[in-house]
Amino acid sequence: MIVRLGVGLWWFLLVLTVLASGPVTAAQKTAFTFEQLVKQAFRQNLGLKIEHEQSNVQQANESAAFRKLLPSATFTSGRSETLQNTQEPQNEVTSYSSSIALTQAIYQPTLWAGWKKSGLNRTRAEQVLQKKQQSLLFEIKRAWYKVLEEQVLNSEAKASLTRLKQHQKNAEAFFRSGKIWRNDVLQAHVRVARGEQDVFAANNRLALAKSTINQILDRDIMLGLDPRGKLEFVPFDLALADLMKKATHNRLELKWGDVDIELAKQDVAIADAKLKPSVNLRVSSGASSSHFGYQGSTTQTVASLNLTWNFWQWGQTNREVDAALAKVQVQRLTLAQQRQLVLAEVQRVYLTVTESHKSLSVSEQALKQAQENFKVSQIRYKEQLGSSNDVLDAQDLLTQTRNDRISALSRYLTAIAELNLATGNEVNVK
Repeated sequence: MIVRLGVGLWWFLLVLTVLASGPVTAAQKTAFTFEQLVKQAFRQNLGLKIEHEQSNVQQANESAAFRKLLPSATFTSGRSETLQNTQEPQNEVTSYSSSIALTQAIYQPTLWAGWKKSGLNRTRAEQVLQKKQQSLLFEIKRAWYKVLEEQVLNSEAKASLTRLKQHQKNAEAFFRSGKIWRNDVLQAHVRVARGEQDVFAANNRLALAKSTINQILDRDIMLGLDPRGKLEFVPFDLALADLMKKATHNRLELKWGDVDIELAKQDVAIADAKLKPSVNLRVSSGASSSHFGYQGSTTQTVASLNLTWNFWQWGQTNREVDAALAKVQVQRLTLAQQRQLVLAEVQRVYLTVTESHKSLSVSEQALKQAQENFKVSQIRYKEQLGSSNDVLDAQDLLTQTRNDRISALSRYLTAIAELNLATGNEVNVK
């Protein structure tokens, strides 16, 4: 009796534990507004973190290149053993020496051009980082519109299934009263089964849309997500010519094309520097003694100004300069080509926006007609003036037009977001 009571109590505690775990699991379903999603993505996205680190690399390289222009100090100390070759047995002579030297580059064209190039590399890295921020914002918007679209489509699939089940009940009631044939009931059952399959597929699409957002946020893709928002129409009345002008002025690809040209010019300066002399100033002071404590040491201070000029290399440097100049021309042509690609991209996305806008208007008109058609079909069916197929076809048409309308709105908003990316809109995320 006592043992049975203990087992019963154990099961009771287990059930309580399972019930208590329900709210904890639900609490893992994080709610997000669009603004919260953007802020968290800009903090946690791995691609953006990588570009931040790349920018830090170039900043450090620029700082290191500048410090090559500053004086450098060197300290050396050592002990030497000298073997004297005499008629007597060899004697070892020990000496100690220490020195400190200060070196300053007076004229070093290579170092100067290298520092300028590192600064350009830093600027380009910053521009790449800004481009990644713009691309990330577009990815967030696209994923956000997609998950909101799939939420609505999921709800519509469930509502459609509810309507199909209600029609199935009506058909069964009419069949029992002898008003319709059995094949109408069978058709209703088939449509319900198809509706259940559509709900299952809609659930999967919604889960994939949410996992895409989790990937952007660098979260476990299986974590719950509760988007808080809805798709809302945004008016659009911009002209293509103005958008092209804006893109030409703002697109970062064109800005870093200018930077690439300057980088190529610095390569010309670096290659040309081999034809120029270099001048270094060196001041050194040293002491030497035969005692470790430097008793009776001798000191010497030397200042030297050294000029080095490698003035003949059988035309090697001239060929390197020619190659660097050709690279400058390549970068100029690449920039011109990139400008054409940018304008073509803006035109393509602009046409996509206008097409999506037109498709949205058509889908809204079709939805109104489909709703009226479904209403009339139900009335005719109840009055035995229409067939079951008429109702099912009207139901399918209503579901399809509703889906088309929400998909058209999602495509329209996504196209506007892509147009903002194509014109190089700045990103301001606090």
